[in-house]
Amino acid sequence: MNNIKQRLTSYFKGRNFPSAVLTAIVIAVVVFVNIIIYTLSGALPLYLYSPVKDDLSISSASDVLFEKYIEDGRRVTVTFCSYEDVVSSHDTGKFVLETAREFEKRYEGFISLRFVNAITKLDSEGRSVADELEIYQDGGNNAINDTSVIFSTDTSYRVLTDTYSGTGYIDFYTLDDRLYITSYNGEETFAASMLWALSENHGTAYMTIGHGETANGTLYNILTAAGYNVRELNLRKNDVPEDAELLIISNPISDFERGAEGSTLITEYDRLKTYSRRGGRFMVCLDPTVKALPVLEGFISEFGISFATIDSGERSIIKDSENAITTDGFTLVADFASSEIASKMQSVIRDRTGDPDGRVIIRGVGALVLEGNAMPILTSSSSSVLEADGETVNTDGRYTIAACSILENDLTSEAKMFVMSDGMLTASDAIVTDGYSNKDFLYSLFDSFFDKGDMPYGCRSIIYNEAVLENLTMGTAKTYTAVLLAIPTALLAVGAFVLVRRKNR
Repeated sequence: MNNIKQRLTSYFKGRNFPSAVLTAIVIAVVVFVNIIIYTLSGALPLYLYSPVKDDLSISSASDVLFEKYIEDGRRVTVTFCSYEDVVSSHDTGKFVLETAREFEKRYEGFISLRFVNAITKLDSEGRSVADELEIYQDGGNNAINDTSVIFSTDTSYRVLTDTYSGTGYIDFYTLDDRLYITSYNGEETFAASMLWALSENHGTAYMTIGHGETANGTLYNILTAAGYNVRELNLRKNDVPEDAELLIISNPISDFERGAEGSTLITEYDRLKTYSRRGGRFMVCLDPTVKALPVLEGFISEFGISFATIDSGERSIIKDSENAITTDGFTLVADFASSEIASKMQSVIRDRTGDPDGRVIIRGVGALVLEGNAMPILTSSSSSVLEADGETVNTDGRYTIAACSILENDLTSEAKMFVMSDGMLTASDAIVTDGYSNKDFLYSLFDSFFDKGDMPYGCRSIIYNEAVLENLTMGTAKTYTAVLLAIPTALLAVGAFVLVRRKNR
């Protein structure tokens, strides 16, 4: 026992003990700072970037949208559910407020701003707005809180309430799959929300569920901006509702059900057919890396659209080493086809945005084979090839990437279908992209092919990460990881330097 005590006393008094303590402290600080950084990066991703005032100016893209409403003497009121000083000091709300002021200034007399307190239910003049707020909540919208923004006219309204991020005003931003903010879309959100309030009729876009479907929240925002209510639909249990204007099948990984021949059981396939016969509209995105889905693909083939496969039945992927924008050759810039619908869509994008090309970026896309009335919309370049299992299986080039078809049926109505063998049009990294027109491509699709009407084309988005395309190849993730590790690494280096200096005294 005495020997142990002597050794401990000698150790604590020795020159190694301070070094050991300092080492432990440095390690503890490194771990603690690492935890803090990772926690903040997840909870407060918005603080990685703040738009400056010049970024928040709005373009002339909305002028043509509101011209007829202004001539008719219509008015839009934008209500913030916190008083002005509170909104102007909010980390995300202050950008929304600045955009609102820009709209009010540009369309003087057409747009007016006001501020109420969602907690006390009083406006800035001290008058009660309790009954009004109750009406907005009863309309089936999200519960109103202090970061809600209400767009209203004498006939309709739209409420934007952030109920899932905890940050507030997140409907004016784009989030990726990790809930990190990738862009600020204030101009587009204002334009779309005012259009919504000015219109009395809003059809519904139903998104199928039950087959592993996936879609980024950005697609939901695009559909809403296009004037659709968005709902989920389980075709195993329900028919396609009468108010459906569009049925979306987004990247399923398992097949739809179809009964045996002669069966009286109503299946998913039967409900798809019924909707088609009454003039249904379909938007289908399929991941070419997913195994074949015979029932769904059989239904799609009735519109004259099928997927290019090799002899084994496996789907191939388009690769273009000459014209790709990433080194692996799988992220491509698509060309518009020469079909009538493609030319119409390209013309609409050019006229409404001033973009002469309307380029669309895609990744990991498969080729489509068309028959009958099917028309190509997007194609790859002449230098592209098809690959399967890392081997080139076709070198024809100019493969069809996206297509549409109109199917006449016995009930004197026509069904319409858009198909793309690619999932990137449902992800924010591709939809909100600096320098490419994926978002306007979708707006043109809804407008020109599905006859939806007014769309907020050409509105400015402030991209938070200039290298957003690198998200497709994980470049941003590598950079972000390096930034997160920089501070702990620096602390560790300083600690090591101090220890070495102390030891060499």
